[in-house]
Amino acid sequence: MRIPYIVGRWVSDRHYYGRHRLFVYLLNTEDAATWVVGARRMGKTSLLRQLEFLADGAHQELVPLFWDMQGCENSGDLSTELYMSLEDVTPRFAQLGIEVESYEGLDALVLLRRLSRELANRGKRLLLLIDEAEVLIGVAHNEPAWLARLRRTLQDPIQKTVMASTKLLAQLNDVTGSWDTSPFLFGFNMVNLWSLDVESAISLIRQSQTEPHVTVDPVVLEDVLLHTNRHPYLIQFLCQRLCIPDRAGHPMLRPPDDEDLEPDHLLAGFFLIDFQHLTKLERRLLLTIARETIMTEQELLVALADESPKRIRTFLWGMDKLGHLRQVYGQWAIGNEFLRRWLLQEWSRLQRMNEFTLEDESFEELLRVGHQRESHNFAEEVERLERDYAALKALERLCDPAASPEIKQEVARVGQLLDLARRDLSGSFLARWPE
Repeated sequence: MRIPYIVGRWVSDRHYYGRHRLFVYLLNTEDAATWVVGARRMGKTSLLRQLEFLADGAHQELVPLFWDMQGCENSGDLSTELYMSLEDVTPRFAQLGIEVESYEGLDALVLLRRLSRELANRGKRLLLLIDEAEVLIGVAHNEPAWLARLRRTLQDPIQKTVMASTKLLAQLNDVTGSWDTSPFLFGFNMVNLWSLDVESAISLIRQSQTEPHVTVDPVVLEDVLLHTNRHPYLIQFLCQRLCIPDRAGHPMLRPPDDEDLEPDHLLAGFFLIDFQHLTKLERRLLLTIARETIMTEQELLVALADESPKRIRTFLWGMDKLGHLRQVYGQWAIGNEFLRRWLLQEWSRLQRMNEFTLEDESFEELLRVGHQRESHNFAEEVERLERDYAALKALERLCDPAASPEIKQEVARVGQLLDLARRDLSGSFLARWPE
């Protein structure tokens, strides 16, 4: 039996599950530059690769280019890597009459501007997908002038940029804070990469987009959802452990036991890196909640009485969005069972850690902006879906009911998305905690 779950590498096409609303937003937003923030193993690379797949397959205007910055140390490395990325997809640009070979040896800034203009002349727009953007922190220290020009290029409306990284990239605003212009990340719309929605998580567990599907008992399904909090990597990590053949040799999931919920050394390493990238207040919140298992907001405000309620709520929002914490029946708990166990196992060592790669202030302002943008984005989504729903309902009324099952299905699908968007808007940060 082949285990269908994929752990440790990026996926796209039929192996990718969920985030449909996020893809619609990223492909259609008028923002020229978006920063997607996610914890390690939350699926940032897969998100970009799926965005590349979707834009290349169906989008009429955008032409995607994936730029992996991992391992680059300076502008020369970045320029070489960008050209190699362009070379890898030569047919994509050749069909538009663009000769990729003519870009060899160009600085990345020149390459991007020239490529964007050539695409614009053909009625197209470059969709630049940047992965592992944390390397720009080192570039900021050694080549600040080059980085300032890169910022201007990435935010040029002639192209669309989607950049993915961990929150560590917020250090760029500290390093570039002395610029005469705004710090690097100002102008990027920050979007959090959160857990999968319930339906997508269930599809991933059952592997409903590939054959054969995985047989899952409803009780086991609920256990997987609960223990992983719908984290895509953890779902596949746990399901890989639970996957066994049934009598016919097809994959099925057995119930998890206590040992299945223990993090291995690789997962523990990811948790440690994530913890090191937390601010002081975020660490306090995480360790305080881990010690008590579950806490009400009021209990947290009392336990951290030296911090203002507004700051605590701001960071709770951010940690919830990144999956470090979650809300259970209106109370706060650790984001998933694997992380909870690791925190308790490493409690003494984690309490003694007092070196910080990211100060509270570095990320707090970005979180505040994110709070404001969240409600704005949800409101825009509700407005767009309401228009789509009204148009579909009007079309449905004009059609013969017996001859339009596809329209009825689309009305139901858009109606469901509209309900989800309205729910997210009503539960957004500003709705719960008005300024």
